[in-house]
Amino acid sequence: MIVRTVGEKGKPAILMIPGMFCTYEMPGIIAEYLKDDYYIILPTLDGHHKEEPVYHSKQEDAAKIISWLHENGIEHLALLQGTSMGAEVALEVADKIDIPVESYLFDGGPFFHFPRFFRAFMAVKFMSFMKKTKGKEKDQAIQALMDDAFVRKLGGDSLEAYRGLMNGFCEVSQWIEKDSVRRISDTCYKCDLPDLDEEKIRRFTFLYSEKEPARQAEKRLRKKYPSVKYVIKQGFGHGGFQGEQPQQYSEFVRSLLKN
Repeated sequence: MIVRTVGEKGKPAILMIPGMFCTYEMPGIIAEYLKDDYYIILPTLDGHHKEEPVYHSKQEDAAKIISWLHENGIEHLALLQGTSMGAEVALEVADKIDIPVESYLFDGGPFFHFPRFFRAFMAVKFMSFMKKTKGKEKDQAIQALMDDAFVRKLGGDSLEAYRGLMNGFCEVSQWIEKDSVRRISDTCYKCDLPDLDEEKIRRFTFLYSEKEPARQAEKRLRKKYPSVKYVIKQGFGHGGFQGEQPQQYSEFVRSLLKN
């Protein structure tokens, strides 16, 4: 795992975990709007960078994140945030973390528990994305991904907001391994929701776009965590709020911290 930071250490710390096939650059866009007042910690998950090209599990990455916090003297988090697959890693961190966290924000997390055959099917689908980028110039590779039916369904009306995120996707695809993609599919679609104490749960916010596929996990989440705050955004696709309106997203983050 590699970790980048933005802002001045000593200010309130925010941990932001990017989504599948994305690097620290994805939440780094939001960090630019927060860096004057916060110290933002931006990990890139294993399997998503050359230094550690193999992804094993959300449990392993969560443990590495927590170890990094201890090794770097972070004794308190103002916010723990994760997007998409990163939201699942963030929930694992929330379950295991042993330092105080004021607020938690899980954005577009696919907190499903699907059978093995579905996870295997999605791993094949994800690998097909990788193949679309091989041997192509970046602009051509990005357009090929933007034209994919699955990406178009995820993006919805926010599809163009995905274009900037595809830079990291095309980069990651050059070294990510097939076994890593299979394990990533397991992380996304095999989620056992942990039992957590009520005091911690009251600090949770789950954010979804109105029509995104990941929102289908909301019913399962509400049953497990009935006292959690849910925010539903209109007019965006999966992760589209932060992708399309990063400044407004940063203000949303600030509002959570104020409350």
